[in-house]
Amino acid sequence: MTKIKNLIFDLDNTLYDFSNIWKKSNRLVFEYLEYDKLISYDEFFKLYKSINNKLVEEVVQGKLRLIELRNKRLKLTLLKLGVELSDEDCKFYYDKQFEFILSLIEPDEEVNMWIDKLKEKYNMIILTNGKSQEQRLKLKRLGLEGIFKLYISGETHISKPKEGAFLNVLESEGLLLEETMMIGDSLYHDIKPAKKLGLKTCLIEKKWHFDDELKAYTGYKVKDIKQFFTELDKL
Repeated sequence: MTKIKNLIFDLDNTLYDFSNIWKKSNRLVFEYLEYDKLISYDEFFKLYKSINNKLVEEVVQGKLRLIELRNKRLKLTLLKLGVELSDEDCKFYYDKQFEFILSLIEPDEEVNMWIDKLKEKYNMIILTNGKSQEQRLKLKRLGLEGIFKLYISGETHISKPKEGAFLNVLESEGLLLEETMMIGDSLYHDIKPAKKLGLKTCLIEKKWHFDDELKAYTGYKVKDIKQFFTELDKL
């Protein structure tokens, strides 16, 4: 088996537990804006999640742009509760939620120790969807600033699962497919497109906050990034 030399990581729910932080921050902004006077948070999130998942199908079908998803799901959810939101209202909501997200993110010393060790042996790259400033601030809070080569869709203007997002990394860094592994939590965004191109893959078996259950997968997977690090030398 060809030796792995290059590691491409997703960020959220891969290098840290984003879903747990997202759920806490979403409840905090919901209460901050006093929407709890309209409906309980559990009922709100049930509706929010249902609308999100329908809109995700539209994204997959090419009927809705990924960049439009956040505002549309919030507008439709609040409209069900009799509240009409503008784009500015949505921006305030998500900006405030992001403040809470940053306050909840903390470095994991064990993960950071592994990364510090592995960067001497592997090319370490992050390929993530998201806004440039948000993803960079998350890395800073995690204590991982300046370690990885960064490919953020908000900067490259190519989002996963488009093949171009992966090819851009490979070509820009001069990487060989057979020496490269993609590590991520999403079968749709990370694993399937990487496998299709011929990269090695590792699924981080972490449930996204909008998912009801983990999707079945028979390929190589681990329960978290720490397990991946401990098994890397055997791959």
